[in-house]
Amino acid sequence: MRVGFYTKYTHCDQAYLCQRLVNLLRQLGLEFDIYSDATAGKFGPPYDCAVVTKSIIKFTQWVKKQDAVIWTHVPKVEQLSFAARANKLTVVAPMWQELQPPFKKALRRADVVVAFSAECAELYRDEYRLRNVVHLPYDTGLPITKKLSKVNSRCVKIFLPWFDRYAKCASSSFLTFVNHMFINMPDAQLTAGVTSSRFSPAIAKFFNNLSHKTNGRVQLVRNVSIAQRTLLFSEHDLTLNPAECDNYGFCGLTSINCGTPVLSFALSPQIDFIRPDVNGVLVKTKTNYDLNGVPFADPDYARLFAVLQVLIAEPEHIDALNKSVTHNLSARRKAFEEGWQGILQLN
Repeated sequence: MRVGFYTKYTHCDQAYLCQRLVNLLRQLGLEFDIYSDATAGKFGPPYDCAVVTKSIIKFTQWVKKQDAVIWTHVPKVEQLSFAARANKLTVVAPMWQELQPPFKKALRRADVVVAFSAECAELYRDEYRLRNVVHLPYDTGLPITKKLSKVNSRCVKIFLPWFDRYAKCASSSFLTFVNHMFINMPDAQLTAGVTSSRFSPAIAKFFNNLSHKTNGRVQLVRNVSIAQRTLLFSEHDLTLNPAECDNYGFCGLTSINCGTPVLSFALSPQIDFIRPDVNGVLVKTKTNYDLNGVPFADPDYARLFAVLQVLIAEPEHIDALNKSVTHNLSARRKAFEEGWQGILQLN
């Protein structure tokens, strides 16, 4: 069986999902192709070179080579119709932050629509009245690890995975709280991981200035490869993940797979895999919805950093979280892998 992935490969969440599914197909001994409208991003894995674009092959020719096509975005109705006429299995696993009309018509046309969170599945079924929805919790595919050593109370290491999307916080009050917290709490260290973007120069300047103010207790790392990111997560005691809207919880799930509990806002999809006082801490905040019903936080940074202050001052709470940080990950992985095998009719 050959499975084709049609993805906006330069969009990070879509690329991560595509890479995870490619690894699953390799594990199952299946063949795959990756098709993108634009050239591949510089993610580093060897299958970046497997990405072909419409400048190399037409979509219609590419589809004919596949037995099933998985879109990581909402495709055009015409594309779905062509694949259906060619008797191909059509699966849409969209990033719900990017839903744009006429997405409902396209989603109804697919054989299967994948939702990565319980709230996303409810939105698709109850609001959009889709009958082809399958809820599959995302899994990173990383080794599941736990930490044995306790947190050093004189050096509590906080990791801020400022990859891909969080640059929008640069113009918010978030950085004001970061500045105040780490200047006034000498037992805390912060590492911020940043990728290159049009936002990153301003962010880099902020964290470099804060590093000077804190005598190096705040560090900035840039352009960290996918393979190296897992090491960053595992080296720290707590991941600060101020996600205001998320597709499937990539950063939070990566963190707990690496044995590091998470501090985040209590909204979907974080509420699906972070268990309060078990493998992380969820801070209540107001939730709003866009025109398509997708939830996003109206972030209460004051409350978030009040909780962070307690965790730094009393790190025994982090030690308690470490005992169950990998809670339910094995079952989640099994559901993810068996679910995709069911969709591809491999069971």
